[in-house]
Amino acid sequence: MILHTMHVELGARGYPIYLGTGSLRFLGEYCAKHNLPQRLVVLADRNSARVALKPALASLKDSGFDVSSVVMPPGERQKSVARAKAVTTEMLKMEIPRKAGLVALGGGVVGDVGGFVASTYRRGIAFVQCPTTLLSQVDSSVGGKNGVNHPLSKNAIGTYHQPVFVFSDCDLLSTLSRREVIAGLGEVLKYPIVSDPSLLTYLENNLDAILRLDREPVLEVASRCLRIKSALVSQDEKELLTDSGRVLLNVGHAIGHALEVLSRFRLRHGEAVLLGILAEGYIAVLREGFPRSELDRLVRLFQRLKSRYRIGSMSNPSIVRTVLAGGGARFVLPRALGQPVIVRDVTNQQLSEGLRFLRTLTDRG
Repeated sequence: MILHTMHVELGARGYPIYLGTGSLRFLGEYCAKHNLPQRLVVLADRNSARVALKPALASLKDSGFDVSSVVMPPGERQKSVARAKAVTTEMLKMEIPRKAGLVALGGGVVGDVGGFVASTYRRGIAFVQCPTTLLSQVDSSVGGKNGVNHPLSKNAIGTYHQPVFVFSDCDLLSTLSRREVIAGLGEVLKYPIVSDPSLLTYLENNLDAILRLDREPVLEVASRCLRIKSALVSQDEKELLTDSGRVLLNVGHAIGHALEVLSRFRLRHGEAVLLGILAEGYIAVLREGFPRSELDRLVRLFQRLKSRYRIGSMSNPSIVRTVLAGGGARFVLPRALGQPVIVRDVTNQQLSEGLRFLRTLTDRG
């Protein structure tokens, strides 16, 4: 059932976010409610297909849709022009018309590739996000951003293509590995820094239940993150504001993206963001007056995850070069929880000190 409904307010292009449990069986009903074209394609990866494709297709067919599916390999390496082209080729072979829709059933990579294909296939078709991972349910499925990677830069090629609606069934998270859950928490952890300090307290008090994927705390965390993100997207859809709005959601991403790329994507996006939050938090202590006691709370939460990350193979100079590539690196640093600021003058020394601090947490033992 649907337990929470939020809205992204973008005038005629605005849309609802439906969050519930056991709700996948109603996907077809909601597609009909929103007047999706009768011809639909469901894009999944092998992981999400195993868990959710059969019931999703059944729901859509029961609601009268003519539906086909495309299943792609999983993983960040699939976030590429080549994969988008392959999906497009499959759709052309199926003779999918201009009046059609694409449902992205999967995590962040499926959402990115699906959104990119939907925005470009025959100059744009209707799009629905049906996220199946914690990271995509709390963050990446909302906002209309899509992107594929280029050998020289992550997310270098993409568009803004807002979905008709977002449809999240938290019960689909039950098969996620602990690693996937922790990767999702990497994105969750930015929201207390951006806007909701009390969310950190909630995470501290309920972390074990969240890691078990208990319904009530997962729904609570997801709904709180989504309300913040939907408000920021409504305010600043295309990240045009320079010191407020959607850019604030890039907490931890300056260093996180560099770690992700240098690991050759062995680090998952949420894991890299989690490490970036800790390193950038230390930089905020050095230069923005972020209380060390608040950074220590973030560190203790990280330590309770009991995950082993090693960045020893990445030298500090290589990370610094990657962060600063192209010039004008932009950091979102907290002065306090819920009080982030945008800074563009982080020095090499400050960046190196943040990385040294991170190594004390990841490379010991």
